Amino acid sequence: MGVGELLDATFSMYRRNFLLIAAISAIVQVPYAVLSFLLYEGTGVASFAGSSFSSSSEVLTPDQRTGLTLVTLAAAVFSLLVVLPLGEAATTRAVSDRYLDREASLGASYRAALRRLGALVTQSLILLAGVAAVTTAITALAVGVGAAGGGGPAAAVTAVVLGIAVAPVVILVYVRTSLAAPVIVIEARSGWRGLTRSWALVRGMSWRMFGIRLLLLLITGIIGGLLITLVSLPASGLDANSRFIASQAASAVVAVFVGPLTYIGVTLLYYDARIRKEGFDIEMLAQSL
Repeated sequence: MGVGELLDATFSMYRRNFLLIAAISAIVQVPYAVLSFLLYEGTGVASFAGSSFSSSSEVLTPDQRTGLTLVTLAAAVFSLLVVLPLGEAATTRAVSDRYLDREASLGASYRAALRRLGALVTQSLILLAGVAAVTTAITALAVGVGAAGGGGPAAAVTAVVLGIAVAPVVILVYVRTSLAAPVIVIEARSGWRGLTRSWALVRGMSWRMFGIRLLLLLITGIIGGLLITLVSLPASGLDANSRFIASQAASAVVAVFVGPLTYIGVTLLYYDARIRKEGFDIEMLAQSL
């Protein structure tokens, strides 16, 4: 498929299976939004979060900022290791089944997602470890240069230069591993093998993959930004806690209705890559005869 055809297929898949895909996303995103809200409220940092999101005039104390940071970090880790992998895996399974003209259901999609959750988490941890290693190396080198130069400016300049130099490599790794999730879910591969399989599939198509992923990011970012504005706007004149509730609701709406577009697009990209490099369409035609 060309870029336009791929985007049209993504939105068509979403439109034709809207209830199923939205339900798959809501199964994990709505409870996560509720749990996050209860966590913020239970630890007493909800009003701080609301003020930090909506008003720069309210300065937090060091203890308040530390509490807010810890709660936000805990919510982010839970989302990264549980919520996002489950939603992505279940959506990928459902889209794959519909793409191959198979029956798809909420239960079957989540059963498949739970089976592949460990591999998806492993894949995420491998990538995070790589990012952490690169960041640590850059920081250590920058500190060393700063110490040798006798000042902070040298360290800052070194960190910026190294960051700019490493950025293309980080982008390349991101692009070449873009298909790891559908590989892990559809081909039942481990986290590491999913990454290496994605690397092989994307080889020779990196620029195309980068452009499409960037386009999907822009489209979902624009749609998500508009939805967040519409949902949050009515609470703009209310107190910090109300603004926080509105921001949480807006984030949940975007996660349920906009987030799946990326998963659909990536799943279709996976099949597009297999058709281009492995003749997958011919293989499927032969199986149907």
